[in-house]
Amino acid sequence: MTKSATSRDVARLANVSQTTVSRVLQGSARVDPVTREAVMNAIRQLGYLPSPAARAMRTNRTGTVALVVASLTSNPLYPALLQLLSSELRRNALHATVWEADRFGEDTARSLVESPIDGVIVATAVNAATPFLAQVAQRKPMVLVNRTVASEAFDQVTSDNAGGGRAVAAYFCDGGRRRIGLLSAQDYPASTIQDREAGFTQELLRRGVALAARDIARVRAFSYQEGLDAATAMMASGEFDAIFCVNDILGIGALDALRRGGIRVPARTWVVGYDDIPMCAWECVSLSTVRQPMEEMVAQAVAVLLRRLAGDRSPHQRIELPNAIVHRRSTVHQP
Repeated sequence: MTKSATSRDVARLANVSQTTVSRVLQGSARVDPVTREAVMNAIRQLGYLPSPAARAMRTNRTGTVALVVASLTSNPLYPALLQLLSSELRRNALHATVWEADRFGEDTARSLVESPIDGVIVATAVNAATPFLAQVAQRKPMVLVNRTVASEAFDQVTSDNAGGGRAVAAYFCDGGRRRIGLLSAQDYPASTIQDREAGFTQELLRRGVALAARDIARVRAFSYQEGLDAATAMMASGEFDAIFCVNDILGIGALDALRRGGIRVPARTWVVGYDDIPMCAWECVSLSTVRQPMEEMVAQAVAVLLRRLAGDRSPHQRIELPNAIVHRRSTVHQP
C-alpha cells in the first residue's frame, strides 16, 4: 500500500516549515501569496489530504464553507456560480457544502449557525432576509456574492447591475432604437433585477425616452416559457425595435417569440439579455447580453472570506465590479 503524504512531506517539497503549511491550511493572512502558492502546489503534487478530524481538534476549524444558493434548476447562472465557488475554495484548501434556499429565513439561519462550518457564502438574499443574515454573521464569517442587501453587518461582492442597465439603454439609444421595451419581473425582491431595471429606465429618461406601461411586460418566474409568452404579448400591442430582458432565460424566450412571429432579429428588433449564461454563445441563440465578471466576483468573495477566517476585523466591505455588453447576432450596432 502506498504511504499517504504527510504535512512534513508537503513542507519538505515546498521548502517551508510545517508551521507555514499549517498556516496555509488554516487560511492565515500571515503567509505571503508566493509561499501560499508553493505550499498549495506541493499539496496538489503529493495528493496530500489533511485529516478533517485531526485538524478540527487542533484548530477548532473544519475547513468547510457553506454555499447558500437558489434553486439550481431555475437558472443556469447558479450551477455555474456554484462550480466557480467550489473550485476557488478547493484551491485554498477549503471544502464546500451546498445549501439550496430560495428564501433565506429563520430556519436556514438557525441551521447554518448550528452546523460545523467555518464560514458562509450566500448567493441568494433579499432585503427581507437581512435580520436572518445578520444572525448568521454574528456567529460565522459570511460574505454575500452576486446579490446585495441594505446592511453593513457583513461583506458583499457584486457587479454593477444598475450600470449594466444604463449601458443597455445607452446602447439602444446610440443605435437609433426608438420604440423600446422592457421584459422584467413582477414584484421580484432581488437587488440584481431591481438595479438592472432602475439603471435602464433612468438612463432612458435621461435621454428623453419614457417607457409607458404598455412598453413593459412582467413575468411571474424567470423561465423560457414566460419570456416567450411575454414577448409574444408585447409584439401584439405594437412593434418594438429593441427589447431589454433582465436575464438571459427571458431573452432566449423573447428571441424565439420574435422568430415565431416572423419578426427579423436584428433587422427589425434587437434583443439584449443579462448574465451571459453559456447558452447565449450557442450558434442557434447568439444573444447579445451583459456579462457579469463571475470569476472575479468569486475570487474576491473567497479572498474576503479567507481574511475574515484569519481574524480580520476591519469594517465590512461592499465591492462592486463593472460589467460589459457582449455583442452577438441579436443586435447590430457595435460602438
